[in-house]
Amino acid sequence: MKKFLLKLSYTVLPVFLLLFGLVAYISLYITPRLAGDLGRLAYIPFGMEYDLMIEDREMKDTLFPTINSTEALKAIHANVLTVGDSFSQQGTGGYQNYLPGEGVTVANCNRRLYDNPIQYAYNILDMGIVDSTNIDVMVVEVGERDVEYRIQNFSTTKVEKPDPPSDESKSNDWSILRARDFLMYRFGGKSPVYVVDLDMDFFESDNPRKLYFYNADILNGVSISDPVRTKIKEVYNLLTQMAKNRGIELILLIPVDKYDLYQTHIVNNPYPPKTYNEDILEIFGETPNILLCKYCLMPLIDKGEKDVFLYTNTHWTYKASEMVGIELSKRVKNFIK
Repeated sequence: MKKFLLKLSYTVLPVFLLLFGLVAYISLYITPRLAGDLGRLAYIPFGMEYDLMIEDREMKDTLFPTINSTEALKAIHANVLTVGDSFSQQGTGGYQNYLPGEGVTVANCNRRLYDNPIQYAYNILDMGIVDSTNIDVMVVEVGERDVEYRIQNFSTTKVEKPDPPSDESKSNDWSILRARDFLMYRFGGKSPVYVVDLDMDFFESDNPRKLYFYNADILNGVSISDPVRTKIKEVYNLLTQMAKNRGIELILLIPVDKYDLYQTHIVNNPYPPKTYNEDILEIFGETPNILLCKYCLMPLIDKGEKDVFLYTNTHWTYKASEMVGIELSKRVKNFIK
């Protein structure tokens, strides 16, 4: 028995202590420094300083209500109702917060009400939950990387169900799986976050010429195939007509991916060019009912504006939100004259 315990002491015990030390390091040091969705995805300890700096520059108050139930939609009265993914849930830093200053009232649907914004928009129009008696314009917002997926999963016979809340309560649990992923991403494993060098300082961060972006910006496709183009036209025309039948206008708002916005400034770019916005413009031409946010933001990038997108995140900052919000308000006011 003594020999067995002795053997354990110099075989299994060191491995256990090493593993315990790694888990402790990740849980106590790395995890508290995982700022932004990119940091949390790939265990990158950006630290909190950058995000806090950007947050401090946002408006202090949220100037629009968020609707938390489908039933409550019947009681709203606003120029604009926004139905969208995470880009529509940024609160004080969101594009909706810049509409009231332009004289446009707005209400937002809580993201927890649905999984697919396109499906939910269709459902509430089809059921007559919103019409010209309570809103003038419905904005359906879908991030660029998810447009194809959302369109392909749309059905006129499907009723959108609430998106189950994510469980973030375990984010600080001590986890061997977290240690495994941390090691894999650090030593050659396929990380969900790509990092490239930029030709200018685009961020007020420790590495102002580093671009961190979600691999889905590339892996979800870089262009729109002909079959998908046909489906996009069909769904868009259906939603637009459904809105008109209810006496309201519909605007499709598409936030640009982080990779797409900065791709021409990537040094020796190893990835293919992304043309989603150009493809959509080719499909529909210029129309006030489709707001391609890339074209609102490229002037900022072209002049070297810093922090148009968050360094640590897949989402844009208040700077982009302001540009998009002002452009959106112009289109809305033209519709409600």
